[in-house]
Amino acid sequence: MNKVKIAIFDLTDCEGCELQFIALREKLLKRGNDFEITNWRLANEINSNGPFDVTFIEGSPIAETDIETLKQARKMSKIIITLGACADLGGMQSALLEKKRERDLLEVYGPKYKTNSLPPKPVSYYVDVDLHLPGCPVNEEELERLLSSLFIGKKFSPKNHSVCLDCKVAGNPCLFLDEGFCLGPVTRGGCKAPCPANGIRCFGCFGPIEAANLPALKSAGEKHNSVENIDNTLSLFFSKQDVYKEYKISQKKGKNVS
Repeated sequence: MNKVKIAIFDLTDCEGCELQFIALREKLLKRGNDFEITNWRLANEINSNGPFDVTFIEGSPIAETDIETLKQARKMSKIIITLGACADLGGMQSALLEKKRERDLLEVYGPKYKTNSLPPKPVSYYVDVDLHLPGCPVNEEELERLLSSLFIGKKFSPKNHSVCLDCKVAGNPCLFLDEGFCLGPVTRGGCKAPCPANGIRCFGCFGPIEAANLPALKSAGEKHNSVENIDNTLSLFFSKQDVYKEYKISQKKGKNVS
């Protein structure tokens, strides 16, 4: 059986999702006959230009060179997988509204600073993506499950339950009820809810579940939170998602009606 040729590219990120591969190193070493990482900046001195069976992309593209890397990877890869929230959702850095970006760059860096960076967007904005592995960082067990599926040629099915189910399984108290707001009800599960387990409410790093009802979440949450606080929390990871854009449109329509 031919080994699965894997490439791992990183763009603008903290490299935390890539480190999950290192966390799996002992298990991966036992499966060394199944795969070969032929391009990875963190591991290889000499890297192949392809072709690749599977390419993982971590980070959000913010430079022209990032976009060229994505387009070349797409040409040379059978499967493209986004690795983590930055590649999948645009990351927390994409929460900054594009119309405010120039103002904030001026405030932080001063008038002499000239940037060549583009507003952060998900990888899927530039190239077709075959699979999305969410998280900030990705869950180690989910990454292992995905790799095992790739090695045996099995279709990988991402989890589509909410974080609330992970909290129930872990026996966590409900932070939505205790603190008045949490993104667990509208966020894709599979992370095993490490944040709520440590008393930190869910901020949505796995992205929205299918048919996430953001207006209902706002309606329930605004009893204890301002609409501004709810919007700011949702925008951290959801800002580039259609469900969030539809939610914002519905909010504007609501204001116009009132």
